[in-house]
Amino acid sequence: MKIRFRQEAELELQDALAWYEHCAAGLGGRFLEALDDCLDRIVRFPQAYPLVRGQARRALLQQFPYSLVFLIEADGILIISCRHFRQRSPQ
Repeated sequence: MKIRFRQEAELELQDALAWYEHCAAGLGGRFLEALDDCLDRIVRFPQAYPLVRGQARRALLQQFPYSLVFLIEADGILIISCRHFRQRSPQ
């Protein structure tokens, strides 16, 4: 199953990665591992995640306070945001 990212989601991921790498050497790599694990779970069980708005679903990264919001599309998965738990969703 193909995974695509909206540009906003890519920017959010880059910001998070830069923040963690700034905090401690190697922490950015651990963030990427958690991201890869989360994406793998989404691909294997996309409908296992709760709906959060319309058809959008949310998956939590393990060991990091981030979630991926995604849509299940006919040709794969579209990641629409990568949000810190304390970040408010736009209305």
